[in-house]
Amino acid sequence: MTSMERVVAALQGTEADRRAFTMTLSLYGAKLTGCPLSEYYTSPDRYLQGQIAVYDHCRPDILFTPFAFAPEAQAFGSEIFYLQKNPPNVRKPFIRDPKDIDKITVPDIGSDEGLQYLLSSARLLADHFKGAVPICGVLASPLDLPAVIMGVGNWLEILLFDDEKASAVISLMSEYFVTMANSMFDNGINFLAIPMMFSNPRLVFEKTVKETVVPALADIFSRLKGPVVFHHGGNPLAGFLPLYRNIPNIAGFALDQHDDFSEARKNIGENMLLLGNLEGPTLGLVTTAHALERAQKILDNRRDDRHFIFATSGADVAWDTPMETITGIYDLIQHYGAGHA
Repeated sequence: MTSMERVVAALQGTEADRRAFTMTLSLYGAKLTGCPLSEYYTSPDRYLQGQIAVYDHCRPDILFTPFAFAPEAQAFGSEIFYLQKNPPNVRKPFIRDPKDIDKITVPDIGSDEGLQYLLSSARLLADHFKGAVPICGVLASPLDLPAVIMGVGNWLEILLFDDEKASAVISLMSEYFVTMANSMFDNGINFLAIPMMFSNPRLVFEKTVKETVVPALADIFSRLKGPVVFHHGGNPLAGFLPLYRNIPNIAGFALDQHDDFSEARKNIGENMLLLGNLEGPTLGLVTTAHALERAQKILDNRRDDRHFIFATSGADVAWDTPMETITGIYDLIQHYGAGHA
């Protein structure tokens, strides 16, 4: 079977030759090709070469566009900087005072270099792999992007305590997000993964989630040209899945490392796709044997679940993760087969 066929089988709950498997290896491509990160995160051609190397060495069934929100933040006026072994990050938010939110304007996607980099990377990946390997686009959530534009504290203050300003910001983010997301679909991605921090009651009042966040997401996602994977965004998600059950265009949920799959299944039903939950950012800190033990436990837990894709959780797999850990997990998946559903 091709990678696309395995992923479709997991979506539909049909039989496959083995488990579909992926790891978030967008950053790792720079390591494999020896590309400076300042080039990797600005040149679509260099990003493509990195992802070709990822596929050749690691054989994931899903490849990702850059897991980097800095280009989006920069498009809105934030100052970014480059790190040695991590994606670029925000040095200085565009807005420092909530009273200045009127200064936020939607960037011109057609002319902004950073946004064009994200779109061109998607197009090059889709053109190269020609439908044999699904391409997952990555964008900041329209409910999270304000935090990288104005800082976490400022956005929380507005979202929780100022309905009028929150509505104005969400309206702007919605306009940008729908246009950018649909442009990514037009450039060939098969689905979007969207880390969702400020949609989680661990960070935001549940009342705010129910009355503001979920209705906004339902409206935004209904306007998308393709499906979304709702990513945990660094917080346990399984206990809150019923909150998001009726949001349109959600194809699945990527769970946090601390989530329990059985709880998630109980809360979302048997037919929704679940992904996760081997933590990627800490894989460089554990032995290969420990990583394989954890992967084996996840596979055993989901052995009878056909609506499941083995995946890392969190952001990128760490730069310092040994290749033997990544290839060992792939070999384990190969040996494990399709489970016993």
